[in-house]
Amino acid sequence: MAFRILSLDGGGIRGVIEAVILTEVEELIDRPLNQYFHLIAGTSTGSILAAAIATGRKSKEILELYRRKGKSIFPYTSRWSPQRLPLILQYGLSAPKFSDQGLINALKEQFGSTRLSDLDTSPRLLITAYDTIDRQTIVFKSWQKYKPWADSPLWEVCVSSSSAPTYFPAHLMKTPDKNYSLIDGGVGANNPSACALAEALRLDNAIQEISLLSIGTGNSNNPITFEKVRGWGMGQWIWEGRLIQVLFDASADVNDYITRQVMSSPELQDGASPRYLRLQPIINKDMMDDATDDNINRLIDLAHNYIKENQEILVNFVQNTGH
Repeated sequence: MAFRILSLDGGGIRGVIEAVILTEVEELIDRPLNQYFHLIAGTSTGSILAAAIATGRKSKEILELYRRKGKSIFPYTSRWSPQRLPLILQYGLSAPKFSDQGLINALKEQFGSTRLSDLDTSPRLLITAYDTIDRQTIVFKSWQKYKPWADSPLWEVCVSSSSAPTYFPAHLMKTPDKNYSLIDGGVGANNPSACALAEALRLDNAIQEISLLSIGTGNSNNPITFEKVRGWGMGQWIWEGRLIQVLFDASADVNDYITRQVMSSPELQDGASPRYLRLQPIINKDMMDDATDDNINRLIDLAHNYIKENQEILVNFVQNTGH
């Protein structure tokens, strides 16, 4: 029996790209995404998409969430904005760029009182975060009932996965057993495909029966030249989230490599597999926090053009893995 996985990368407002691609996937399969995929994995903005899909939202609804709530989550683009002053007064000059209140309010409105444990049946939901206290990756799984965080609100799990260092404060999750200091899961698995594949195998699914659709938020084509980077210190790396973006890109690429190798037959030298598809557009503006209307529209157009160029590949994947 086929076991279908959907994996969604992190990337802030660039999750718009994933939402547009998912709209096309939904049209191709002609049914709700949560009735097609057996396991949905997400990190950061991908966790919000994954949770929304798992709870029955349509892709167009999620795209509207970015349109309506993007500016409340990312209210400005410059770290020198006067709106950031309360954060500086609270945390000092090294304060995160944004408060997490806009993010929390948007996700509370979206998911209400739904808890992670409410999603214990198909599709299963997997979300990643990182605990700075125990210094380990946390993999939230909707089907694990014995974990301290099993009954945590879904909105809180998504906030934890989305608390990107330098952008948002760490999130304190309190449970009856212990407390967690959680930051963005992208520091370890910005592309959670390898995590999802490992779980599918642990759930006794044969590798031959697993198909995996992995969607990214865009791969930057802006090189950081050796002449620039060789002299950079802490200030230059931290500025405009450069280090975080590089770490997230590297994490996504490594997980893509692992997934591709595990899913592919050894005799295929190029690592191709008809059961694994990675959709990752090239972008020339990789800011994760530009929620202006112009940028959102630009991301939507980019995603539509990418789908047009890769329509045949996507159709073939759905046809080959839909049984």
